[in-house]
Amino acid sequence: MVHIKKTEKTKAKLLNAVQSLISKGEKVSVSAITKRAKLAYGTFYRYFKDLDEIYYQAIEALLVQLSLKLEQDLATINPAPLRIYLTWYVVIDFFKERNTATWLLEHPGKINKAFFNTQPVSEAWIQEAIGDSKDPGFTKKNAVHYMKVRPYIFWMYPHCLSELLEGKKTVDVFTGVMNASNIFNFPHETHQLYIRKSIKYFEKNLLA
Repeated sequence: MVHIKKTEKTKAKLLNAVQSLISKGEKVSVSAITKRAKLAYGTFYRYFKDLDEIYYQAIEALLVQLSLKLEQDLATINPAPLRIYLTWYVVIDFFKERNTATWLLEHPGKINKAFFNTQPVSEAWIQEAIGDSKDPGFTKKNAVHYMKVRPYIFWMYPHCLSELLEGKKTVDVFTGVMNASNIFNFPHETHQLYIRKSIKYFEKNLLA
């Protein structure tokens, strides 16, 4: 039992170290990870076969943390569908740092899988919207449309990263992918309003 706890603790140190490197935009390497975790170099290979394995686990963990944070931070934002727009803005911006974005571009399947694991929050918001009498314009048809186009947005994510690496601003990348998908098949005016509100919220709250 003691050995198991020590093993879990050591693995957690390694994962925390790589998450720290990713969050600060530093280059991820075995040396950098073990140095940040204050562990011997060889310890890394007792828990992970290579950098890709720990990179994916760290990114998956960061996305889960982001999902939980957004669930709390956006709880008072109404109507509920607007929270989905805001979430995609944040997600596009979240991994724009060059080292991480480059890794994600080389492993697009990994990021898609990680995104799917964070969707329960969005799906709960959608169910809330369906039952919201104050927003009669949102129906099950809108929810079904989102489920259909969601894989397309996941598929577009590597393209979003490429544009960010080329120097495009998050606001422009977000606007482009949202205009290409209209995630709930809203009327044009409503869709554009939600895009503008998302941009305004991001600039006011996340860049402050």
